Amino acid sequence: MFAIRPFENNDAEYEAVVAVWNAIWPTLLETVEEWKHSDKIRDTKYLFQRLVVEVNNQIVAYGSYGECSWSHKAGKYFIDISVHPGYQRRGIGTALYDHIVHILADRDPVTFTSYTREDKSQAIHFLTQRDFKQVMREQVSHLDVSAFDHAKFVDIPVKMQELGIQIYTVSQLESLDPNWKHKIWDLEWELFQDIPSPDPPTRQTFEKFEKTLESPSFQPDAYFIAINDDRYVGVTSLWSAKADKNKLYTELTGVVRSHRRKGIATALKLRAIEFAERYGAKIIETDNEENNPMYSLNMKLGFKPQPAWLSFKKVVKEEVEEDSSG
Repeated sequence: MFAIRPFENNDAEYEAVVAVWNAIWPTLLETVEEWKHSDKIRDTKYLFQRLVVEVNNQIVAYGSYGECSWSHKAGKYFIDISVHPGYQRRGIGTALYDHIVHILADRDPVTFTSYTREDKSQAIHFLTQRDFKQVMREQVSHLDVSAFDHAKFVDIPVKMQELGIQIYTVSQLESLDPNWKHKIWDLEWELFQDIPSPDPPTRQTFEKFEKTLESPSFQPDAYFIAINDDRYVGVTSLWSAKADKNKLYTELTGVVRSHRRKGIATALKLRAIEFAERYGAKIIETDNEENNPMYSLNMKLGFKPQPAWLSFKKVVKEEVEEDSSG
């Protein structure tokens, strides 16, 4: 028998749910410190709830549900179910999913969203059996840092100099530009609106952006900004994996529309790779929607495809469009 109850905000329960995550995703190890920070900076105006499942007083699964703060839409809710591999196929995931759906029924849901990775056939089956449909595929790719060939890109720094593009780290901007945070916040919002997504993005508040920079994974020397005539025109950033010192993650790479196709994204990526070499990372991991041109750039740099993330959507009821003709 098992019992479902709300997550309690204490060290023991964080350790338990992070252990479940790490058992499911051994190549994506996370820490309690990272989870606590994510919860601490969560925007409280959006619904979020975490549940746990106990067997013999041991947490063996967790689930979370709420509003999609990164892409908010009335009636849209995410559902995440995670069951420790040693306790799968016992009806725990089904019971947790049904429990969450029952709770959300009072909120008149329109759509549910969820995700998994394409090498998790059991999770895909779980979702498709409940009428979830795949709506996006984000191709993961890895760069073997030690195998990167700088000789192929020796012309890029010269080209940036000719274009008047300068690249700074956040560490440098902290002393050069008192308004750097607002400028990066504006830049990234401009870029996020061009990233393929099933639904339009929702802008995070400036306060949330500031708190994100307090993350234990934040690397100010690995957050690169391209500047042209005092305008912030491009960004790439690497974030550390506290449980895996061999890996760095790319958070966002992008260039404003007016400055694309000039090699700026490549120049930013080269600076990030140089940082990874100094840091001692073996792998840089990133992901891109499969039709995003940034994926092609990553392939040119030597990134290799890995199992992709899949986004799913379930239509609970058809949306009714408002009649604006009158």
